[in-house]
Amino acid sequence: MTKPKMILFDYGQTLVAEERFDGIKGTAAVISHAVENKYNLTAAEVQKEAEAINKELKRFDPIMRAKNTVEIPNHMFTKYLYESQGIKLDLSAEEIDRIFWDAASPGKPSDGIQEFLDYLWENDIRTAVLSNITYAGSVVEERINRLFPDNVLFSCNVSVAKNNA
Repeated sequence: MTKPKMILFDYGQTLVAEERFDGIKGTAAVISHAVENKYNLTAAEVQKEAEAINKELKRFDPIMRAKNTVEIPNHMFTKYLYESQGIKLDLSAEEIDRIFWDAASPGKPSDGIQEFLDYLWENDIRTAVLSNITYAGSVVEERINRLFPDNVLFSCNVSVAKNNA
């Protein structure tokens, strides 16, 4: 058997087991940093608008997503979302992504994955993560490196959807 040069992993529910996504929790965490909330919107109201915009853009539509070769970065989406809702934040785009994601969908290593990664690294088999995550590459890298140090490539850093990598 020939030893592989590299093993590619999907992020969600393969490498990392994330809790069920809760956009309202993520939005609440972000708007807690608002320096202005012109319309006094709640997290639920902002998240409802986010869902409407995502639906209009067909951002998470599985059929349209399969046809797209370029991901819509989350920082573009959130900038539009919060500004259009009259919310000014004291956060960078990366901080918004990190705060939202950590609150909306915390993750932990999938069962047995650390032992498998240790085996691969001990046998000089490189690993990489390809995923359709639209958060800032630095935020994705930070989360993965916090859970698993020494990964080498993230598709979110090269603007290519995983089905086109």
